[in-house]
Amino acid sequence: MAGAVIALTPAGAATPAPAPAAAPLMLGVQNGLANESQLAMDNAAQALADLIGGTAGRSVLWKAHFTAKDAVPSPAETRYDFAFVKPPNLVALLLAKGWTLVATAKDPFGFGTDFIAQPCPGHPGQVLLGGPSMAILNVAELGPARCVAVDKVWTATDAVLLVPAKGSLVDKMATRLWREHGAAMPRVVHVDTQNAVTGLMRDMHVSAIGVVTPLVSKPWVANGGVLLQHAPMPFWAMLAAPGTSPDLIAKVRAALTGPAAAHADKALHIPGWQAGDAKPYLAFQQWLEAK
Repeated sequence: MAGAVIALTPAGAATPAPAPAAAPLMLGVQNGLANESQLAMDNAAQALADLIGGTAGRSVLWKAHFTAKDAVPSPAETRYDFAFVKPPNLVALLLAKGWTLVATAKDPFGFGTDFIAQPCPGHPGQVLLGGPSMAILNVAELGPARCVAVDKVWTATDAVLLVPAKGSLVDKMATRLWREHGAAMPRVVHVDTQNAVTGLMRDMHVSAIGVVTPLVSKPWVANGGVLLQHAPMPFWAMLAAPGTSPDLIAKVRAALTGPAAAHADKALHIPGWQAGDAKPYLAFQQWLEAK
């Protein structure tokens, strides 16, 4: 009968300690003025974190409300490895700080900033401005409602811009785009969200000029509202922080642009990713800041 071979550990020999686990990677997430539910945005962020983690073989933690300040943290603050960013001006800022563009999402709906308005009943090609509904915005002194031709809106003295989130990209775009049509800015009223803009215009019949993104303007137009102008912007991006290894960046890019990203794509409502180009983001920021 063959004997069993038994490996014996010498008496007193130390058992090798397991290798320490690598620290989690950090993913920053900036959704801008997204109009989805918090749960939907959290699920999408987790799907991206899972994709990166599966690719890197490491756990990934994510944190919302990533800002320009987070891009260059102090020693005591969280250091990020990747960032998923929707506002293109923040993408441009990160690129200028040495971050690497990993990939850009494919745009399914025409990302940008839109001016929307109330149609004037019975007068195609005209929009409604002013009137008693404006009292909700504390601008009732503008006078009675009147119909204005679309090409005359930009110089109408009773035009009021209804804009979400003061200081946001949409707010900056409202000013930059309006000044391409006329030297004088109209009165601007800020509300918290894009949905508040269309909510006031739809439910309270406020005859202002709303400034929103296509996620909100498309349903508005589909229900009879007027689109005054659409200004395209570069779409969402995934970036890697300075110091992230080129090998890891290449692996994450391959994962995003391949079949492994299907779950994340579904959560983000996009058709996929592409390698992308930094130039449109930098050009957009230059245009936005032009005097």
